[in-house]
Amino acid sequence: IHSIPTIGHSLPVSSYISAFKFLRNARQIVKEGYARHKVFKIATWDRWIVYVSGPEMNDELRRLPDDVASIEKAIDEWMYTEYSFGAPEHNLTIPIVHSVLVRDLSGIIPAIVDEVGLVFEELFPQESGNYWVELTNLPNFMSNAVARIVNRVFIGAPICREPGYLKIVTNYASDVIKAKVILDLFPKLLKPLIGNILPWRARATRHLKHYLSETIADRQASLDAYGNGCKEKQDDFLMRIVKGARDLGGSMESILIGILIANFTAVHTSSAAVVATLFHIASQPEYIAALREDILSATRAEGWTRGSVNSMWKLDSFIKETLRWQGLGIASLRRKALKTVTFSDGTVVPAGVHIYAAPAATHRDSTLYEDADTFKPFRFSDKRNQAGQSAKHQLVNTSPEYIVFGHGKHACPGRFFAAIVIKIFIANLLLKYDVKMGGDGSLPENVMIGASAMLSSKAKVLFRRRQVVDA
Repeated sequence: IHSIPTIGHSLPVSSYISAFKFLRNARQIVKEGYARHKVFKIATWDRWIVYVSGPEMNDELRRLPDDVASIEKAIDEWMYTEYSFGAPEHNLTIPIVHSVLVRDLSGIIPAIVDEVGLVFEELFPQESGNYWVELTNLPNFMSNAVARIVNRVFIGAPICREPGYLKIVTNYASDVIKAKVILDLFPKLLKPLIGNILPWRARATRHLKHYLSETIADRQASLDAYGNGCKEKQDDFLMRIVKGARDLGGSMESILIGILIANFTAVHTSSAAVVATLFHIASQPEYIAALREDILSATRAEGWTRGSVNSMWKLDSFIKETLRWQGLGIASLRRKALKTVTFSDGTVVPAGVHIYAAPAATHRDSTLYEDADTFKPFRFSDKRNQAGQSAKHQLVNTSPEYIVFGHGKHACPGRFFAAIVIKIFIANLLLKYDVKMGGDGSLPENVMIGASAMLSSKAKVLFRRRQVVDA
C-alpha cells in the first residue's frame, strides 16, 4: 500500500490530519488525485481508500472476479450493515428486485401512475391562477412523497399512505447514515461494542411490525394454503420478501429488515434525484416547454406505459445530465480486495484494502464530456439522435464513463424501477404545475456533510397549479 501515490500525508500521525481534511473537502481531494494519478490512495479515520481514475481503470475494477474483489464485503464494511441491517439475511432483497422491479416493470406502472396522481391531489398545493405556493425543505417533502409511491409497489395501499409507516421507513434512512457517521469515529476494536448498542434497527423493526404484522400474516397464510402458486393478486414485492425469508428459514424480523433495506435503497436515491432535477428545472425554466412537449408527445398515443415513459428522451436526458453534473457521490464501483490486485499500470493493491472509482471526477472529465463543467440538459438526447446511439445514452445505461449506478454485472439492479418512478413523477409535476426558484432564482448550492454532498434543505421552490392541464 505504501508504494501507491498518496493525496495528503502518508505517515501514521500526519495521515489523520489528511483524514480530517478529507471529511471537510473530500470532493476536491479526490479530484486532485484523479487529475494526477491513475491509481491513488486517501487516508480516512480507520483505513486507506484506493481510488482508480478514468474509464479504462473503472472498467478494470468492475471486471475483477468476485473472489478477488468483493462488492458485498465493501458495502458491508462501508455501511456497517451488520449493525444497521443484520446479517446475512439482508441479501434476500437483491433477487426480489430482479424478479419484481425489473422483469415485471410494465405490470407495476399502473400502480405507480395512480399513486403519483393521488400524491399531487393530497400533498401538493392546489391553488392556481397567480397564486404561488412556497415549499421549503424540499428534500424532506419529496422523501415522503417518493416513499409513498415506491411503497405502493412494495407494500400496497392503504398502508403506503399511513403517515406513521412512512415516518418509520424514511427516518430509518437517516438513522443508517447516523450510525455510519458514529461508527466511523471509533477504532476497529470498539466498533462491535458501539454498533450493538445503537438503538435504531430494533426500534424501527418494532414500530414497523405494528403496521405490517397483519399483512405479513395474511401473506404467510396464503403461502401455507397455496404454496408457491399463491393467489396472483398477492404475488407482489411483499410476497416475494415473505417467500425469500421463509426459504432462508428467516424470522419476522428478517422480513421487516428486507422492507427497510428496500426503502433505504429506493427512497433515498430516488428522492434525491427528483429534488436535484427539480432544482435544475426551477432555476432554468426556459426548458420547461420543451420537456412538456416531450412528455405529451410520448403519452398522447398510448397513455402511461413503459414504452411511452421510455420514449421521453428529453426528460430522460435532463435527469441523466442532472446526475452527471451534480455528482452527489464521490465513490462508485466499491470493492474490497480479497486477494492481491495488480492493475495494468503495475499498481499492486494488497488484500483487505477498499478500492473505489471516482464518479464526480469522472463525470466532470473534459476528455470524456464536451464542456464537462456546463449543464447541458439535452446532452444525452442529442447523442441518442445519432445513428446507432439511441440505447447507449439513456438514463439507465451504464458505462465506464457514466457510473452513477455503477457498471457491469453489479450495477444497481433497482435503477430501472427508480428511473420509471422519477420520470413519471416529474412528468406529472410538469403537466400539473408551473415551478420556479424563490430568492434570486439561482441553482441552490449543495451542502457538504463529511464526504457526502447533500441537497439544500433551505432552498425555496415555488409551485403553482396550472389552470389548463395539457392532455
